[in-house]
Amino acid sequence: MTAPLAAILGAVAGEPRTPTELARTLGSSEAALSGMLLTLQTGGYVQEAAPQTEGCACGPCALKSMCRNANGEAAPLHLLKLTPRGEAYLKRVR
Repeated sequence: MTAPLAAILGAVAGEPRTPTELARTLGSSEAALSGMLLTLQTGGYVQEAAPQTEGCACGPCALKSMCRNANGEAAPLHLLKLTPRGEAYLKRVR
């Protein structure tokens, strides 16, 4: 059985997601998920993937072509992505 925090990391891996999308994917409420996301963010496992002026806050990213925030044309969504620490943890538990 996968731990709840590892399940969240697995859902974020590969594609930045909003908290609403994560809740839907994981069959949870946003309220229940928000505490776990805060724990993951505080621990350095996930971070917000939001655009900055003249570029993406994610930096050079292999997912830029799929990212809804990369071109800055639409209002930014609060997307979450894995940090290197989150990616390493997910590899260990899989």
